[in-house]
Amino acid sequence: MKGNELPPWAVRLRQERTRRLWSQKATAIRLRDAADTQTRGSLPDVESIQRYVRAYEAGRHIPGDLYAELYCRAFGLTREALFGPSSAQRPGGPPGEGAIPAEQDAASLMAWLAASNTSDDAIGHLDEARAALAESHTRLSPGPVLGSVSRMHGQVQELLHGGRQRSRQARELFRIDAELLAHASLLLDDIHHDASARAHGRAAALCAEEAGSSPALAFSAQAKTARWEGARLGQQAGGEHFRRSADLARRGFEHSARSSVGVLLANQEASAAALLGDASRARRALRDAQEAASCLPAEDSGFSVWSCPRPRQALYALSVAIRLRDADAALRAAEMADSGWASGDPWLYGVWSLIRIGAGTAHVMKNDLDAAADQLDAVITLDPPFRIATITGYLADMDSLLRQRRFARDTQARGLREQIRAFTAAACPAAPAAPAGQEDH
Repeated sequence: MKGNELPPWAVRLRQERTRRLWSQKATAIRLRDAADTQTRGSLPDVESIQRYVRAYEAGRHIPGDLYAELYCRAFGLTREALFGPSSAQRPGGPPGEGAIPAEQDAASLMAWLAASNTSDDAIGHLDEARAALAESHTRLSPGPVLGSVSRMHGQVQELLHGGRQRSRQARELFRIDAELLAHASLLLDDIHHDASARAHGRAAALCAEEAGSSPALAFSAQAKTARWEGARLGQQAGGEHFRRSADLARRGFEHSARSSVGVLLANQEASAAALLGDASRARRALRDAQEAASCLPAEDSGFSVWSCPRPRQALYALSVAIRLRDADAALRAAEMADSGWASGDPWLYGVWSLIRIGAGTAHVMKNDLDAAADQLDAVITLDPPFRIATITGYLADMDSLLRQRRFARDTQARGLREQIRAFTAAACPAAPAAPAGQEDH
């Protein structure tokens, strides 16, 4: 650039303004009007923007990102049309040489940073609502909870897609969405939507990676889905899925050993290992769960779907014992759960139902059908919306024992099987049951 020759972008800005018969003040007003409501609140007054316009047209410095975008909106032109492909470089200067930073550049940057389509308080409220939904999972039927989780996921995605946030805000939104997606995966498993559950679990892991947060919840959801897939195939054919479930749970545990979800993940590994027939791994994982639980702070309410209070830990121990055909150990685990509830541990309908059915299964293993009937009677009137896949799966396991040859002529066994059939048929939504080992409530 020679002498007082202006850079092309400065000439173009003035030409576009004068072509529209706008004064510099009118241009400043239109630049403000081009901003969205939230961004407009962070901009300076019209007189200050008018000074920026004068400086831009004089070529003293090029508009920063915020004002370049406002110019594009006000003039209805692309950035390349207004500023050219090399607008950040002073024409005729050496490569990399830019205009001298001015006060307006710093002001523009601050306004751009402040321009967000959300706020820290709004993100905090979203996180609180996410945590509340994780607790409602253990008290409500899956349908309404899934609807709420899906709506909140949509809200988070709208924020991420519909505007811009500060980097830390975007990371928080991705973390919240990762946890919502993992929660949705659990709920989808409960209502037999396996493919969708699998996809949501993968999406949860990707969002956690984007957020730079722990992927433990995503691993927990994926471990549950893999275990369900194995159960659908049956004990022998499902081996690879059980192994994958155990490995996913172990990876999650390594990310969160000293947390409530870490206790849950260790128990999930134990359950999958028992289904796989690996008794030593199952028992080792149960010990890891007990050790992790002993280190937990007391503030965990125990009501979250990601919590693992004593009755839920007892349920996993019961499940492992049944898979290892140790009926006495299963009944001891049921007694441990009952003792926990008697001492004030949180009561969750899903865990309680599975403990009762698991204890009934252990009694069937011991040929005590009277005791099994007492346990079944306790849950047989559960309302259809609460008859989730985990519960019908446990009942399917009991039914498979009642089908054994030793009960072929036993009228009580036939009566129990009829109760199980009617209970499962009335489940909402009704779907084929899977074998037990799915103790995620």
